[in-house]
Amino acid sequence: MKINTGKTSAVKAIRNAAVAASAVALLLTGCSGPAADPAPGADDTPAAVDTGAPEETEDQFDPNVVGINELEVGDSGPQIAGDYLEVAAVYFQAIDMEHGNMAMPPASESDMHFEIDIKTTEKAKEIGFAADQFMPYLKITPKLTEQNTGEVVELGTLMPMIASDGPHYGNNITLAPGLYTVELTIQSPADDFMLHTGNDTSGVQGRFWSEPLKVTFENFEWDGQLL
Repeated sequence: MKINTGKTSAVKAIRNAAVAASAVALLLTGCSGPAADPAPGADDTPAAVDTGAPEETEDQFDPNVVGINELEVGDSGPQIAGDYLEVAAVYFQAIDMEHGNMAMPPASESDMHFEIDIKTTEKAKEIGFAADQFMPYLKITPKLTEQNTGEVVELGTLMPMIASDGPHYGNNITLAPGLYTVELTIQSPADDFMLHTGNDTSGVQGRFWSEPLKVTFENFEWDGQLL
C-alpha cells in the first residue's frame, strides 16, 4: 500500500502545533494567577512624614514664670459709659513695669495692680473706631468709698500701659482691707485727640463727650490678700 507521506507530515505538524499552544496556555495561566496576600500587618496608611518640627508636649511649664489670676472688682460686671465705651475693672498681684517718666510704685511696695480695661462699642463707629478697640488718651480717676466707714480713697489718674493681653489703664496701689464702692470718672480725650470732622468721605459724624463719664462697681471686697 502506498503511503501519502505529505498528508502524514501535515497531520504531525498540526498535532505539534496544538501541543505547543496548550503548553503556552498553561504557562500564561500560571503567570496570571491570583495576587499574593499582603504581608501580615501591612495596610494602606501612608508613612508619617518627618517635618523637622519639635514635638509638642502637654505641659511646657516654666517655674520662673509667675501666673496672673485676674479677679473682678466688685460684682457689677462690665459697665457701659456713655455711647462709646465698655468698661471692666480687675485686680491682681502687683507687678513691675518699664514706665518711663510715669510714677508707678514698685510691686514690692504695693498691695495689688488695679486695672481698667476699655473697649469701644458698636456705636463708636460714629467717631471712627471699630467695635472692641482700645481708646487712647483717656484720663481715668478711680474713687473708692468704704461702705461701712465712708472713708474715701482717691487713686489718682491711671496710666496707659500694655501687656500680652493688650493695652489698658492701671497702676500699682495700696489699699486697706474693706468693702468698697468704686466710682470711675472718665474724661473726654477731646483735648489730646483730634477728630476728622470735615465734610468729606473721611469725616466722622459723632463727637467725643463733653462732660466726664462716670461708672460704678459695687461691693469690691478686699481682705488684704491675693491667693
